[in-house]
Amino acid sequence: MTFVEAFSILIAVVGPPKILLAFVSDTEHVDARRRWRVALTTTAIALATGLFVIVAGRLLIQVFHISGGALMLASGVILFVHALDLVLDRGNHHAHVDRTGGTHELATAYYANPVAVAYLFLMADASTLPSSLSLAGAYVAVIGLDLVAILVLGILLRYVKTTYTWVLVRVLGVLLAALGVDLIITGLEQLHIIGSVD
Repeated sequence: MTFVEAFSILIAVVGPPKILLAFVSDTEHVDARRRWRVALTTTAIALATGLFVIVAGRLLIQVFHISGGALMLASGVILFVHALDLVLDRGNHHAHVDRTGGTHELATAYYANPVAVAYLFLMADASTLPSSLSLAGAYVAVIGLDLVAILVLGILLRYVKTTYTWVLVRVLGVLLAALGVDLIITGLEQLHIIGSVD
């Protein structure tokens, strides 16, 4: 796996569009100082978590005897449920902000993003040492790009009405739900529960 190949996959599963959606939804009612703290804290944890999976992913998959299809299916279900919460505005969002300092949604989409974790496990399991280094470099680059996007959005949020940001949350939530369904189908195909779906 080359750096470019790993980067293109990671930008799709943990790139700015997914992170910005979570950042908008979870920092809507916090001040600028807390917004920066959320961005920096979650970025640091995302780096640590992702690099841990890259290093230990193959061993963990072997220890727990987990197949690629099972990973895809599980991540699709989790992502779909999370997207429904965003679209339908389910759950007590403000309570999450009070308890976690504004990191709950961003944590789910960032360092606990089920799709990103599943892909990191799969790529780590199939990696040699050189490709693991390329994967780690690509992951660091994507997380760095996410941080820049978050910081820019944090400035823009001062001038954008809340109504517009929540419309964006709903639209992107629908797209995330569709991605979840696609992952569920892929997992079912890999587990040979259903035939190939074109």
